[in-house]
Amino acid sequence: MFNKTRYRLVLLFSLVFFLLFNGLGAVLYYSTEKRLYAQTDRAMKNEMNGFTFISNRQPGRNFPFRPPQLMTFVQWDAHGNVQFQAPRDGVEEPLLETLKQAGVEGAFVNITVQDSEYRVLTKTVPNGRLQIAYNLEPERNVLHNLLFLIGTGSLVSLLIAVMTGLFLASRALVPIQKAWEQQQQFVSDASHELRTPLSVLQLHLERLFRHPERTVEQESAKIAVMIDETKRMSKMVGDLLTLARSDSHQFQLQYTKVELAGMIVKVANEFEDLCRLKGIRLRTYTPEALSMTGDPDYLHQLLVIVLDNALKYTHEGSISIRTETDGSYVTIEIADTGIGIKKEDLPHVFDRFYRADKARRRSDGGVGLGLSIAKWIVEAHHGSIRAESNEGQGTVIQMRFPCEWNPKLLKKRRRIFQS
Repeated sequence: MFNKTRYRLVLLFSLVFFLLFNGLGAVLYYSTEKRLYAQTDRAMKNEMNGFTFISNRQPGRNFPFRPPQLMTFVQWDAHGNVQFQAPRDGVEEPLLETLKQAGVEGAFVNITVQDSEYRVLTKTVPNGRLQIAYNLEPERNVLHNLLFLIGTGSLVSLLIAVMTGLFLASRALVPIQKAWEQQQQFVSDASHELRTPLSVLQLHLERLFRHPERTVEQESAKIAVMIDETKRMSKMVGDLLTLARSDSHQFQLQYTKVELAGMIVKVANEFEDLCRLKGIRLRTYTPEALSMTGDPDYLHQLLVIVLDNALKYTHEGSISIRTETDGSYVTIEIADTGIGIKKEDLPHVFDRFYRADKARRRSDGGVGLGLSIAKWIVEAHHGSIRAESNEGQGTVIQMRFPCEWNPKLLKKRRRIFQS
């Protein structure tokens, strides 16, 4: 599919480039031709006026006259006989015969005599008419050379256009192909993740039908499993809907001033009991006064996702939350002493449905969407997020946000921060 699209793009790029180049070449050729003819016409008019002035002062007399190079002067009487010609011995008979039949008063006419092209100007004078014929050989040579250059350039431009089209088409299809592959992977992963709970539900429901005489209490274990799978599937569908809306930019975040320190303490208190049950210490290092502009609901969800992820993969040790300000930016760092992430898996932890063998197991209840949503929330606030981890030594998630900004005016890309 992409090869056919690539070839179509190459054809389109090549055609546009070829037509553009040849269009410019045609404009250059005709504008050059027009300028050359205009210069020739001005010179012929000046010579015609000068010759007429001299002939009027000396009517009927032979006077010395040397025409400019490439110009031929012929004066006819009322009977069509040559009364005067210059140069006197250089006018060939075919040219005279053609001039005798050609010419329109005051107009420039092109004639061809023995493969030579002339531009002719005719003027009526007393007892006859006067004609000037200019040999257009220099101008035609210039135009022929220009046409050859344009034609050669057209062929070269066609080759360049094809090569450029291949390059541009390949570059243009990279994000499209990547998005297509991600979409296919996303659909495949979503189908796989939905198939498991649906299969479990179907299996347990079929078992319930096999034993209709049993009470709810007797089948409570199966019912509990179905409820858990339903909750898990409902959460996953909600996460998928969130990501789908984020991709289509349908979310309208409500930006207000958020007391970040109080929010962090509140979220930490929500996880305190869970940490105590696992024997994990939860520590917060937050200034008393710390605020930023953002959507409080989504910032709360962001903290919950990252803390839940840290708690899920930490079996002993501690989890710490640190915040600090750096000029007009605030940084939140959530570190744990959990199982960590392999080096080769680290670049993919924010990918949808990505789960490393150890860091993300189905038994923990995750499907690999939490950190993807977290990344979207951070980017929606024009911030940046990154993960640092060593296998067996824990993980650090760093998030950096601008403290204050106007979401209607800020359109530039967020800056990727480096420590």
